[in-house]
Amino acid sequence: MSLGYFRLILRCFGDSPERRAAILAGTGVTDDMLRDPSADISLFQQARQVENLVALFGEGWALRTPELWNLSSHGPLGVAGVAAPDLAAMMDVITRFGFVRAPFYRTSLRRGRQWSQMDYDLTVDLAETLWRPMMEVSFIGFRAGVASMLAAPPTEALFFFACAEPEHAPQVRAILGGNVVYGAARNAIRFPSAWLALQSPMADATLYGVALQELQAARARLVAPDGLRDRVERLLRSLPAGRPTADEVARLTGVSRRTLVRRLSEAGTGYRELVDAELRIRAERLLRAGHLSHAQIAEALGYTDASSFSRACRRWFRDPLAPSRRLGRDRRGANGQ
Repeated sequence: MSLGYFRLILRCFGDSPERRAAILAGTGVTDDMLRDPSADISLFQQARQVENLVALFGEGWALRTPELWNLSSHGPLGVAGVAAPDLAAMMDVITRFGFVRAPFYRTSLRRGRQWSQMDYDLTVDLAETLWRPMMEVSFIGFRAGVASMLAAPPTEALFFFACAEPEHAPQVRAILGGNVVYGAARNAIRFPSAWLALQSPMADATLYGVALQELQAARARLVAPDGLRDRVERLLRSLPAGRPTADEVARLTGVSRRTLVRRLSEAGTGYRELVDAELRIRAERLLRAGHLSHAQIAEALGYTDASSFSRACRRWFRDPLAPSRRLGRDRRGANGQ
C-alpha cells in the first residue's frame, strides 16, 4: 500500500523524537523510505504502525486528528472521488480502486430501490484493534465525500461496524452522526439510493481523468509480473511469525490465486520458491542468534514439526547447525581467540 498515509500518521502523532521512534518501532520503515515519494509498504507494516499507535494513544487514536479524514489524504483515490461527476461515479471509483490504497478490505455496492449499501469485506484476518480505526477513517472519508455533494450533513446515512461498541463510540457518533450501529454482521454504509444521482458541485472532468489514469496505472503496477513478484517478496519479509498461504497472499495483493501463480511464473519464479527463500533467510538469522531452540524456530517459521524444519535446514545449509557454528566462529574471532 502507499506510504503516504503512513507518513501522514507519523507527521500527526510523532511530535517528539520519543513518539516518532515508538511509532516506527518494528515497522521496518526507514528515513530513506519516508523521503522517497515512490516508496510503498506492505499491509503488515501499516498494521504494525497502528499497533504502536494503539499502545501510545488508545483505541480511539484515529479520531484525534482531523487531518487523517481529509479526502486528499487518500491520494488519487480521494481526488477522483471529489472530482467525480456524481455520487454513483464516486462509488464506482471506490469499488474499483479502493484496494490500491487500502488492501485490507474490498468494497462492493448493492443497489436497491430505496436504499443502497456499500459493503466492506476484510481481505485478511486482522485483529479488531487494527481494522476498526482503518474502517473508522474510511467511513469518515465517505461521509465527507457525500457531504460535499449534498452541501449538508448526510444525516440519513447509516454506518455499521462488525464489532462490539468501543469505549470511544461517543466520539465516533459525534463525527459520523447518530446512525452508527455496532455488532452488525458486516462493516457497511447504507444510504438512500436517490443520492447516487447527486451531481458533485466540485466535478472536474480533467482532474477526474488524471486521477483515474493514475489509479489505473497503480493497479497495473500491482499486478504486473515483476511488480507482483516484488510485492510478494516484500510482503513475505514484513509478515510476522508463520507463513501465509498462496490464497491469503493473493487476497492481500488484490489478485486471484490463479493470476498470482501465472504472474509469478511469468516473472520466472513460483510462490513456493519465494516462501522457501524467505524462510531460509529467517532460519539463518534465528539460528545465528541462538536464542531459540530448534523446535521453537520450527514453530516460528510455520513448520508442523521440528523434523520437517531439520530436513529444510539440510537442504538449505547441508548442515542444520552451520549458521550456529558460523556465529560461534565470528564471536571467537571478535574476541581474538
